Amino acid sequence: MKTDRFSYLLRILPIILLLGASFTLLAGEDIVLPDLPRISVEELKGMVDKNADIVIVDTRDGGSYAAGHIKGAINIPYDVTSDPMQRQMMLIALPMDKLIVTYCDCTDDANSANVVQELYDLGYDLDKLKVLSGGSLRWVELKYPMVGI
Repeated sequence: MKTDRFSYLLRILPIILLLGASFTLLAGEDIVLPDLPRISVEELKGMVDKNADIVIVDTRDGGSYAAGHIKGAINIPYDVTSDPMQRQMMLIALPMDKLIVTYCDCTDDANSANVVQELYDLGYDLDKLKVLSGGSLRWVELKYPMVGI
């Protein structure tokens, strides 16, 4: 009897593990650096439509940026394998008196949140920094326009 239960458990274990992994994917990943200020895609879209005086930073690679980005966004790629000095030189060139919104195509906002953290570490006021919740994935999901090069 115990052998039958054990055999049964061994047979269904892969199914249980697969269901658990599927649930994790459907539930989404936890966001990175959750204490950083966020802005919703809907809020940013309203600001873009009103031509608000903001800086939008696309942290994706150059190819993704060229294929399509939010109108007015500049490209400052976040790549943990590259020398951070070049990125930081580009970051410190950003104005300190305007709202800066960063976005990526990470389900956990990782790259854009890390760039906001870098900006804060460089002396930017946290009140002027925001991570776009859901990033370009959410933007596209809501069928908002992307512009290409």
